[in-house]
This record gives sequence, C-alpha cells and structure tokens, in this order.
Amino acid sequence: MWRLLFVLGLFLGCAAGPAPAQQWNGTAALDLAGGYQTNLYLDPVLGTWNPDVRPGLAALTPRLGVSRATSRTRLGLTVRSRLHPRRTDTPQLTQSTLRFRYHLTPEWTLGTTGGGTRYRFTTVETDRRTVRDSWWLLPALQWTPTAETMLSFRTGLTQRADRSFSKTNWQTSGLASVRATHWITDRVRGGARLYTSNGRTSAGDGGVGGTGATLTTTYWPTNAVSVRGTVGAEQLRYDTVEEAVRDRIGRARVEVEWTLRPAITLFGRTEALYANLDRSGSSDTDLHVTGGLRIQLQRDLGGTSDPPPQRRVCRTTEDGLQVRVPYDGSGTLYVTGDLTDWSLPGVPLEKTDGDTWQTTLDLPAGRYAYRLRIVDGDEARWLDLPSYAQTTQDSFGSTNGVCIVH
Repeated sequence: MWRLLFVLGLFLGCAAGPAPAQQWNGTAALDLAGGYQTNLYLDPVLGTWNPDVRPGLAALTPRLGVSRATSRTRLGLTVRSRLHPRRTDTPQLTQSTLRFRYHLTPEWTLGTTGGGTRYRFTTVETDRRTVRDSWWLLPALQWTPTAETMLSFRTGLTQRADRSFSKTNWQTSGLASVRATHWITDRVRGGARLYTSNGRTSAGDGGVGGTGATLTTTYWPTNAVSVRGTVGAEQLRYDTVEEAVRDRIGRARVEVEWTLRPAITLFGRTEALYANLDRSGSSDTDLHVTGGLRIQLQRDLGGTSDPPPQRRVCRTTEDGLQVRVPYDGSGTLYVTGDLTDWSLPGVPLEKTDGDTWQTTLDLPAGRYAYRLRIVDGDEARWLDLPSYAQTTQDSFGSTNGVCIVH
C-alpha cells in the first residue's frame, strides 16, 4: 500500500512537469470530538451491528497535508489518523490519500485519487485484535459546464484485506460513481451521488458489491456558518454458493459548522441509520451524535518565481493587492471571498484596457480565497476562474481562487 503511494507520488510529481509558477502549501489540523452512539455500525469497517457497545465516545483526529499548485495542476498528499482513547471496541484509523488534478481546459479536469487505510479493531465474534488494510486507485474526469454546475465521473479498483490471527481474507472490487453539484442560489448548493461496485473474495466462491444514492444540500445562513443535510440509501450484496444476501440501509445526517476564526471551527453532527438485514430477517437502528472543535493551520511553504503580470490574477503592489481578470461580456465584474468577508456581490472591478478588469485592495499579509461574480442588471452569476489562476478546494469540494499577500 505504502509502496503504491510512493510510486504514485514520483509519477505524478514528474507528470506535473515544470510550470511558470508553483506554490507549496502545508496544512496541520486536529479534531477533538465527543458524543453518543446507540450502536456500533461502521460500514465497511466492521460490517456488523453491536447494540451492546458503550454509548459514550471520544475521538482525536490529527491530519497533516502538503500540496503543490501550478496554473494547471494540483498535487496533494494527506495523512490522518483517528484515535479513540481507552476504547478497544472502536476501530483505530490511519489513512493516506494522494490526489492529482490537471486542468485540460477551463471546463474539463482530469485527475486521480490513490490511497490506503489501516484499521485496528477487536472483532465482536472472536474478541481478537484484527487488522483491516485497504487501498484504492480511482481515475476521475470532471466537467464544469458552468460556474454553478459540476459533474464528476470516477471509476477504478479497490482492495481490502482482513488480517486476523490465523488467516488473511482478500476482497477486490471495481467501483464506479457519478457525482453532481449545483449552486441553487448564492447560499444554497445541492448535490447527488450514485455509485455501484462489484467484486470477488479471495476464496473465489462469493461475490460482494453494492449500489447506492446520496442527496446533499448545504446552506450558508451566514458567511461563517454552514448547515448540511444528507439522505441516502444503499443495498449491499453478499453472494455465496449457498445463499444470496441483500442488506438495505437508509441514512440521514445533519451537520453544522461554525468558523469562529480561520484557524478554529466548531462542529456538530447527528446521523441516523436504519438497516433491513436479510440474513437475520431483522432490522436495526443506529444513532450517532457528535460535537467538537477543529483547529487548523495553513502555511505557504514557498514556490518558484512568479509568472509575468499578464499571467497573474493577483499581484502585490505598493498600493495593495491588485486583482486583474480578463472578461469580455456584459455586466460588471466583482470579486468576493476572504478578502471581502464573502459579502455579495463583493468589490467591483473597473474595466481598464481592452478586456481587462482590475481593482486594488488594501489587505494585511495572508492567504485569501476568492471567487468572481458578474452582475448584469437583475441577474447575477459566478464567473469561471482564468485557467492560470492559483486555486484551492474548500471543505465542500468547491474550487476557489487563491491570492497571497506578502
């Protein structure tokens, strides 16, 4: 698993090639969470229901990440762990994920995700310590027909190994998924995901797989608060020579995040699950309630020399941060984001020469995410970022531009 990540890192680092400008960024985060659970169903970790689990839970989730961004590529490596102090009945997690994206055009993006996970847990049936390793390699194609809509197609392989005291069981599956997101309004974004998987076990006498759908809506009542609601349903399949098992699962989740400061976020989530278990002919429920604190720090680690001014959206001048954007169309161009506290429509840009719009903002040193917006009479819409803009993804998967003030 780790050798796979190393090879991927070498390949993708070389594939990115030289670029006019590169920017390295590092992230360190720690989630402190506590809560209540009525069951222990952590699919696909344990794959079993255990209503005898103790209801209280506490978890620490440290995360480290490093990424490199150029005008057309982004390469990122994230390593995280989830620890449950004094809880041997809850899986301890270690995970590494490597992501690569290449912008073919402003509308099309090619990428891939590879990673590996290790869980350590005690099985309910045998009361023995078990290790579950898994890895995945999922190429993806993303289409952004408008600034409000995104479609993503992903397919690839996943493999899982359960290593107990006496034997190792393997499971290899193919996975395909389609995901779509759309900004319904300036503060409401909807999303949908469909997936299907099909695989075999190492014994060769059984098949496994699943099919599911998820709907998500995110609402930002203020610039610092987000509320996300998710509902989903899936069917898990386990086929053997003797029987064909179909388990049906329904999920519902509400998650709230409140960003007090750029480095501090409070979060709370409630998730309910209902399962119709085919083999036992019974049904069961699971309720998780969790609240916590996230501390996250970001640091620019350096990069190569800046590209020429005509290939930069943001440039530090004696008067402040200069934002320059090419736009040939009707309406007025605005910039909003961290540099305007995400107020709408934002700060207007003035048309200077030809099709270039610009403005200058007096800002302290720091890193600022932004988006571009067109206001034309009573209509307003988001504008695609220039292909050479430095970008980043927020926690909800949206692509924002990045300005750095030195």
